Amino acid sequence: MQFISPRTDFAFKRIFGSENSKKTCISFLNAMLDFTGTEKEIIDVEILNQ
Repeated sequence: MQFISPRTDFAFKRIFGSENSKKTCISFLNAMLDFTGTEKEIIDVEILNQ
């Protein structure tokens, strides 16, 4: 079985771009931006359908 790289736009949207994965997306963004545990921590995102 071959997997799609999460670095591609298509895969990223499939992983993080739905209401079901909202918590995962928030956690990922906070970790990547080093906001976890700070006053800048992201607590909500709005998923826009393009």
